[in-house]
Amino acid sequence: MIRFKTISWVALAACTTFGLVGCGNTQGEAASPTEQSMEEGAILAAVQGLFQALEARDANRLSFSLREDALFTRIDVRGDTLMTKSVSCSDFIASVSVEGPPLIERMQDPVVHQSGDFADVWTAYTFHVGEDLSHCGHDAIQLVREDGRWRILGVVYTVDDCQ
Repeated sequence: MIRFKTISWVALAACTTFGLVGCGNTQGEAASPTEQSMEEGAILAAVQGLFQALEARDANRLSFSLREDALFTRIDVRGDTLMTKSVSCSDFIASVSVEGPPLIERMQDPVVHQSGDFADVWTAYTFHVGEDLSHCGHDAIQLVREDGRWRILGVVYTVDDCQ
């Protein structure tokens, strides 16, 4: 079950990390709880669309979910040395849209922040290759709304052993 949280130390850290000024509504008016829930639902649906396309290894659906200039940054925190690697949207799509077992990513307790047409989602996740648990970690996913549709601008994620 997905639960929405409005503020936490993790959210504060995410806002600070991404340099957001005022992680809430910048229009001067508070959104009603219903409007906020609908926006959070639309943002999470965009992220879930990415995960469903990943599971299906579907290049067309991945392209639909992602901006062409999206960037994926992996931070491997296993072992003694921190390792990072960034890949472009096209390289990411090419690497995962090949035949093989489903790539299944599941969010746990996502936190959504939105300011106008920019949003971010911070969530713990598990990642399975087929039925086998591969790794766990945290996602920091940035989205932009263009033409009324939320699209993924970037994903920074950690890779850790599941313990």
